[in-house]
Amino acid sequence: MKTEILETLSYSDKLIISPDMDGFVSAQLINRYNGSTVVGTYDKNILCLAEDVNPTECLFVDCDMNGFVSIGNHMRLKEDGMSNKSFNPNTHYSVNTYSAKFPYATAYLVAFATEVQTSLTDRIRMAFSDSTLQNMEKYGDNMRRWSSRMECDPVSYVIWNTDAIQEEDKKIREIYPNQSFTNKRYGKERYIQTLNEAFLSEQIPHKQLVTGQKYLVDKVGVNTVKRYMSDIISYAEIFTGEYSVTYNQEIEWK
Repeated sequence: MKTEILETLSYSDKLIISPDMDGFVSAQLINRYNGSTVVGTYDKNILCLAEDVNPTECLFVDCDMNGFVSIGNHMRLKEDGMSNKSFNPNTHYSVNTYSAKFPYATAYLVAFATEVQTSLTDRIRMAFSDSTLQNMEKYGDNMRRWSSRMECDPVSYVIWNTDAIQEEDKKIREIYPNQSFTNKRYGKERYIQTLNEAFLSEQIPHKQLVTGQKYLVDKVGVNTVKRYMSDIISYAEIFTGEYSVTYNQEIEWK
């Protein structure tokens, strides 16, 4: 798995990340590894970019994309539009049941493969990402199974799950009430401005975002996903057999 992750990370030093804690921490770790810079964000149906950025030349991080190179952790269907240069742990290990899916944030894949040094602050932020530490409560057995596949200090931190670690998780939740660093209810200008400010406050190596596009989304069944896969740029299973899909069709966003 480590070799495949590193191959995906080598695709580009220009990153398009999810605009949440997992995306931000992943970007910091990748920058520490190879100097990559954030040039955009993607949040299910909102794509924001710096000037003169071509998404096909970028690596999407903490996103599972069709037609673009990405590293993410959602469950994927067989024979979808995932690039053969992309990495997804569930696809890699042929996971086909939700209860056995990868239960950590994407940042753990990055930390494991790159072997970059992580501080206590990094580990606290990673444990908060996608509520990874809280997943131990319901999915502890699955998390321990996956931990044997990617031994590294940030994973061990979650598996230890001591009272002190849980207390740190409570503290960071008071600092960051939400996982996202922006809000999809914002208009375009405020949405982009909020992200640029967050990049600065969180010390994310980046180029300033200047443009944004919104795409059509829908909730559909698995048969519809398969039928229109060539028109879908991203999708995620939200309940058993029900999917949130994003079509390659721009809609108005002011």
